[in-house]
Amino acid sequence: MVAFTEMISFIQSHGYLALFLIFSIGLFFFPVPNEILLMSGGLLATTSYLDPIPAMFIIFSSILLHGTLLYFLGHFFEDKSNLIHKEHSIWHKRALKGKEMLDRHGLRAASFSYFFPFVRHAVPFSVGVSAIPYQRFAPIAFSSAFIWMSFYYWIGFYYGRSITDWASFVQQLIYTLIGVVILFGVYYYFKSRRERQKEERLNDK
Repeated sequence: MVAFTEMISFIQSHGYLALFLIFSIGLFFFPVPNEILLMSGGLLATTSYLDPIPAMFIIFSSILLHGTLLYFLGHFFEDKSNLIHKEHSIWHKRALKGKEMLDRHGLRAASFSYFFPFVRHAVPFSVGVSAIPYQRFAPIAFSSAFIWMSFYYWIGFYYGRSITDWASFVQQLIYTLIGVVILFGVYYYFKSRRERQKEERLNDK
């Protein structure tokens, strides 16, 4: 509650610039799931300090910055493999995870990466490491990022208008997030299972 009040105060003082800074930093460093951060953005848009549509596009611009920075960090590290491949480096872990997704799905991984925690950080970085041109990466990644962001943003906006009690709001957000993650997990599990069964049938022939 204190952190949310501080965000309101910062936005009250600096407007949309504050919103952009909060989300640009938050996507990288805030110790909460990005989905909760996006839903909080929807809640912020119910205040008198922000209009919903401009606020949504400001938040989306912070996502563009997030993905673009990760891509170019990967591109920067492409020729510095000694930095990437340090076993306990966060970049090493992200590169491995992203490479696994790219090897399995190709550039299509960028089209669903934002819907999964950690993958949304790993794939843009690994695309940059793989030297895939930015102009190929950006339309695929950011079109799905817009859908991902809009979904959670409007959930937050809806709850922000209908729930006045903060504790209830947070509880509802958590339940919603858990439900969505379960749905995506079940979908991804059965999709992977079908692919494995298809591969096994092809191998048996």
